[in-house]
Amino acid sequence: METPVAISERLMTLRIPLVKKRFMTLVCAYAPTLAADAAEKDLFYEDFYAILRRVPTTDKLFVLGDFNARVAADYHTWNDVIGMHGVVNLNCNGLRLLNTCAEFDLLVTNTLFQQRSQLKTTRMYPRSKHWHMLDYILVRRRDRQDVLLTRAMRGAECWTDHRMVRTSVRLQIRSPVYKRKPKKRLNIRAYSSREIQAELQIAV
Repeated sequence: METPVAISERLMTLRIPLVKKRFMTLVCAYAPTLAADAAEKDLFYEDFYAILRRVPTTDKLFVLGDFNARVAADYHTWNDVIGMHGVVNLNCNGLRLLNTCAEFDLLVTNTLFQQRSQLKTTRMYPRSKHWHMLDYILVRRRDRQDVLLTRAMRGAECWTDHRMVRTSVRLQIRSPVYKRKPKKRLNIRAYSSREIQAELQIAV
């Protein structure tokens, strides 16, 4: 296993070897809150984009984090990004996260499974007393079949006002496909040149 890499105080990565010469990359994220200024949000997403671009395409990718974002439940608009079981209300942080997922072919696994709201929502707002989904586990869209269940853990004590989120997976790992280099063909026609024939005779 490689050493964890701290990108910033909000982002960290860890690359874990699997079988068949494959790897899994874990990205841990803590996005700025909704009230943070735009510059802070831009800096976070610049670093986040840079990480996603560096992850090898052959790696299994899991993004785990508190994105302080509400992605809502508009499945018909974002059907390649979220499932049919999201939680209502979209905010600007959520729109930014959805756009990021669309650009990098990521899927919000929290919204894929039909379950009670208590098992989807992760934080209660103190004033309104309403529960929202703010913490997510993202995977590549092509690895949808690996995810068995993602749910909030209501009874977990983790010294925070957010519920922990757990995903159960069964990884389907295939050996990497290596492209064979095309064989170089001899230029037979060039041999008809008298000059090349003379050079070949000298070389021999």
